[in-house]
Amino acid sequence: MDSALIDRIRSDMSYEFDRTGPPEGFPAFHDIPVERHITDDFAALENEHMWPRTWVIAGRAEDVAAPGDYFVFKDLGVPLLIVRGTDGQIRCFYNTCQHRGAPVVRDDRGSSRRLRCQYHSWTYEIDGGTLVSLPDERDFVDLDWSARCLPQASCEVFGGFIFVNRDLSAPPLADWIGPIAEIFEPFDCELLREVYRKSVIVPCNWKVTAEAFLEVYHFRHIHSRNGVSVLDNRGAAMGLYPNGHSRMITPYSKQNCERMGMEAWDDWKFLDQGPFATAERVPAMVDCTSTALSLFPNIIIPFGRIGFPLLLFWPMDKRTTRLDWIYYAPTVDGTHAWGEGELPPHWQERRTGFDQIMDEDMMNMAPMQESMESPALGGIPINYQERRIWHLHEQLDRVIGAERIPEHLRMQPLLGDYIEG
Repeated sequence: MDSALIDRIRSDMSYEFDRTGPPEGFPAFHDIPVERHITDDFAALENEHMWPRTWVIAGRAEDVAAPGDYFVFKDLGVPLLIVRGTDGQIRCFYNTCQHRGAPVVRDDRGSSRRLRCQYHSWTYEIDGGTLVSLPDERDFVDLDWSARCLPQASCEVFGGFIFVNRDLSAPPLADWIGPIAEIFEPFDCELLREVYRKSVIVPCNWKVTAEAFLEVYHFRHIHSRNGVSVLDNRGAAMGLYPNGHSRMITPYSKQNCERMGMEAWDDWKFLDQGPFATAERVPAMVDCTSTALSLFPNIIIPFGRIGFPLLLFWPMDKRTTRLDWIYYAPTVDGTHAWGEGELPPHWQERRTGFDQIMDEDMMNMAPMQESMESPALGGIPINYQERRIWHLHEQLDRVIGAERIPEHLRMQPLLGDYIEG
């Protein structure tokens, strides 16, 4: 996140405050078809053509710290196994024995230099999933051992986060993340460690939950305190990136600037973070704004100098989502400032405050699905402030393949000229 990008964001915010309408020539959006959020057919398209072909976060590199360490990952609808090999490389196999389909491991996590199915003891090595032993080989006629390796999925690490993609021909992770990677750089993500996590079930489509975090149009209506909003949505500077990713940097409101001792919304300086450990290379802008990224399809990250939560949206069915948030903080040599014990009071307070914000968002999400499924909503109009939502849906169509989507459910590709990089 170099000074040129920060200067551009500052300039964009100034423009946003001063504008009287969308930029000249900005396209008019048609309604997003509500059926994309409520129908079995569209959910089936996502399950068949999108989720198996996109990169998602499965865990952290420290979850498999030593050779043989593994954990099971099921959030893509199939049982996957993340394991660190004897060569130090992290790989992803299907947790499916190639004999009779039993799971190769049954524990959610563990450590083993061999992956041995507990049904008939077919055994695989951890560096390539090669079948290395099985009982009573004499009873198999012309068994081709080389054809019975554990199938793999694509697996790469970025910033300490393990990404998986069921598509073995997927583009490299670095290409998929693209230029948005520069936002991550000063946070030294490899040194982050988990502070706490929470998981809730939300009775609405996964896109409804994700879309709530792609705009601040709602912020002063949902998150105000005694009528005062922390952020000023009028100045939000948004950036659209290839592959459906985006950023949104939102300035503080006038009242919050005064509370923070800032002279104006762009008086960006390092604020006192009290007892919190901080990532020292993070620019002052992050202290004085809401700095958030989205990675297509289901990752939202609201950054902070004291760390950040990772928000993940996992569809359980067309009208149910599991929403996880996992908070990470900077460390010294991989150890939190308070050690490994109970969360200190300042982090307990931070957890309470962030969970309250999440509760406020979910208060809206929970009743929305039932309301959207009524005949009263003919379509979803999207405004300029909500363009990150349109960007998400455009990418969704690209990954599924527009030709597979019924014409009345397709998104017109309108934002190509507004994508950075």
